[in-house]
Amino acid sequence: MSKILKITTVFLTIFFALSSCEKDETETAAPNDNYYVKYVIHGNGAYGRFSNWTVTTPQGDYSNSGTQVSTWTQTYGAVNKGFNCNVQIGNYIGGAPTIEIHVSKNQEPFALKTAKTGNSASYTIAF
Repeated sequence: MSKILKITTVFLTIFFALSSCEKDETETAAPNDNYYVKYVIHGNGAYGRFSNWTVTTPQGDYSNSGTQVSTWTQTYGAVNKGFNCNVQIGNYIGGAPTIEIHVSKNQEPFALKTAKTGNSASYTIAF
């Protein structure tokens, strides 16, 4: 009986030793987060218009020149943490427009990160 007990003890010791090893870090590493940026620009009041605006996108700057509009919304992504969201407005009529920058992380809803009345706004993704 003692021989069977010794063999069983050895197998159990080996089993527990191997099952308690740390897992490879690549198995438990979190995936890269993807962020999406939504720019919203509203003209001021009923007659507010703006034109000649530029926003940063993952592919570089997007510019619209010459077209006067009262509102504009566009979503870009995916971008990485640290991306600098930037809006510049060249011209406006009827008062400075309101600029909003919203950010979504992965599949989460968009969250307002900055809202400013003026001709520029920026936000760096840091969450």
